[in-house]
Amino acid sequence: MANGSPPVISSSDLNNQNQQSSLQMNDTPIYISKRTGKGLWQEYRIYRDRLELQSWLLFHTVVVPANGIQAIEARPPGAIWGVKLDNCNFCRHVLLIKKSGLFKRIGFSPDDPEKFVAVCQSILPGTA
Repeated sequence: MANGSPPVISSSDLNNQNQQSSLQMNDTPIYISKRTGKGLWQEYRIYRDRLELQSWLLFHTVVVPANGIQAIEARPPGAIWGVKLDNCNFCRHVLLIKKSGLFKRIGFSPDDPEKFVAVCQSILPGTA
């Protein structure tokens, strides 16, 4: 490059770039919950292989692989045992029960809990 010649790009460099861009393009959510006041303006996304629960309160996005989900259900307002990502005690919400981890029960309030649960159940292993 110092002598003014263009950089050399090998075919393996091009293949790596194509694989990375195709992974990013195919990694689009199949469902995104609209941000609402009851959910404290947080975003909850479902991908083909995982859930991503963006939490402003935890300053973190909780990622749960589909094969790490034991159960998921829509619940009426009421107290739950577990981590609460928003105002889920006071409105219809989703209760996620993970197979393992320190916090196995997570409550959160997507815009449409029933639809969120239905889409999430469609990505669970053993369902098609």
